[in-house]
Amino acid sequence: MKMIHYRNILEVSPDLQECVRCWRNSKHIRHNMNSSEIISEEEHLRWISFLRKNPERQIVRLAFKEEDPFGVITLKDIDRRASRSDWGMYIGKADSLGQGYSKIMLYDLLTWAFEEEQLSRLYTSVLADNTKAMILYLNFNFHIEGRFEKHIRRESGDFVDVYWFALFSKKWFESKEYLMRKFLPLTNE
Repeated sequence: MKMIHYRNILEVSPDLQECVRCWRNSKHIRHNMNSSEIISEEEHLRWISFLRKNPERQIVRLAFKEEDPFGVITLKDIDRRASRSDWGMYIGKADSLGQGYSKIMLYDLLTWAFEEEQLSRLYTSVLADNTKAMILYLNFNFHIEGRFEKHIRRESGDFVDVYWFALFSKKWFESKEYLMRKFLPLTNE
């Protein structure tokens, strides 16, 4: 059985926190981010400090296969009054890519956001050339709310569009069981 569990980044060792920075700076992650800048150790420590001081604004969880960390899920820009949050996720460990973990992580993130945090709306942005993410989100019943044309400039100088995706809790609760049966069969292996 492929089991994933999560730990708050504030509850793990500084070495694991640094591992997250290394993942975020890796080419396969940076390429799909709105900002592809290398994050310095100092910037990373400021971010960790921000998380400690603002737990109501952003929560970051590390994903583990048994005791092996491999990815990140996050709720960010949490707005309790409006009952919404931006979110993100990525698989940092290259040998965990293509194993179906992103489906499990997304399902777990949606369960966390809509059931534990009791949010009503989740939204995120996706670069237009990140088709795997776009397909995954559409399969999980997100809808496209808009597009910012030529919004991000790549290191190469090329521009890429950004799409905005959203999902509401009502749609999640209507489709949760179906999504589990359709996309998470590997959790029963």
